[in-house]
Amino acid sequence: MNRIGIVVAVCILAALVAFAWLHQRTMQAGLPPREPCDNRADAMAKAGAFAKAHGGTVIAVLGTGSMAPYIPAAPAGEDPRRYIAAYVVMMPAAFSDIRAGSLCIYRADWDVNLYMLHQAAQRDGLGWVMSGLHNARSEAAWRVTPANFIGIAGKVFVWK
Repeated sequence: MNRIGIVVAVCILAALVAFAWLHQRTMQAGLPPREPCDNRADAMAKAGAFAKAHGGTVIAVLGTGSMAPYIPAAPAGEDPRRYIAAYVVMMPAAFSDIRAGSLCIYRADWDVNLYMLHQAAQRDGLGWVMSGLHNARSEAAWRVTPANFIGIAGKVFVWK
C-alpha cells in the first residue's frame, strides 16, 4: 500500500474512533442519576419518596441485562423476564422532550404488555431508534413514536 493509502486509512480509522467516543459520551450524559440501595424494599421506598416529591411514577424494570451494568441483569438462575432488577421514577414528559441519550420508557411492538427502558440513540423520519447499553446494536427495526412513548426516566434505584 502506498503512503497516501496509509494516510487515508489512518484518517478514516481516527474519524470512526472519534465518532464512537462522542456517541458513547452522549449516551452516558443522557443517563439519569442512579442510586444504589441496600435492598429491594429500600429501593422501592426511596423511589416512592422521590416520585412523590417530584411528581413522577415508579416503574419496575426487569433484569434482562440489556442496560447492564447501569441496571443489573437478573442473577444466575432467575428468569430475567420476571426478575425485577430496579425501580425507575418516570417523569412526565412529551415525545418532543426526547434527546439523544434520554432513558425512555415505551411500549415496544413486540410486547405491548411490558414497559421497555432503553436509551434514545438516533432520531429519523420514523421516530427514535433505541439502544440498550449492553446491546451490541441499536433496535434498528423498531422506533419510539408519539403513539408508544410513555415517559423519560428521572432517577433509577438499584440494589445489591
